Amino acid sequence: VPTQTDADRIEVREIFWYGCPECATLEPVMTDWGEGVRGDLVLHRTPAIWNDIMALHARIYYSAIAVNAEDLIHREAFKAIHQNNNPLRTESQIRELFLANNVTAEAFEKAWNSGEVNSQVENARLRTAEYGVDKLPSVIVNGRFEVTHNKAIFNHIELNIAVNMLVRRLRDERRTDF
Repeated sequence: VPTQTDADRIEVREIFWYGCPECATLEPVMTDWGEGVRGDLVLHRTPAIWNDIMALHARIYYSAIAVNAEDLIHREAFKAIHQNNNPLRTESQIRELFLANNVTAEAFEKAWNSGEVNSQVENARLRTAEYGVDKLPSVIVNGRFEVTHNKAIFNHIELNIAVNMLVRRLRDERRTDF
């Protein structure tokens, strides 16, 4: 699948859903990994969308970006669902999450109902289908490789190692000095 970055960059795309317990435990690992991204690497997050509740949760992510609270709301959405037993299944529950994290009601409403957020949610739906993702969490490396838990990659550490090995492989493919 074509990447959304320049050809000289390596795109690592985390595919997640706020309702996924494994995605919730991977979140701090990917956040730490993403904070170390330098040079030719780019980390993007994309909410997976297979159904209406996943589309609603994708709207949380893109609305958080629109109000400049991406990292905070991303963490707090996982926490609300997996620690605080708040399923975030209604706009009202989601509004309260934003308000509790210092986003004004006006800013929330503007972002939540914006054409830009609608467009991003639809793009995430298309990306989920293009990648053929059917298991979460998944990490897509440069549009070519999907890394997910399986017999060989049985935990988040192994997933991180696999992603790093693929990044190295892609860098080696680009080298011209040998």
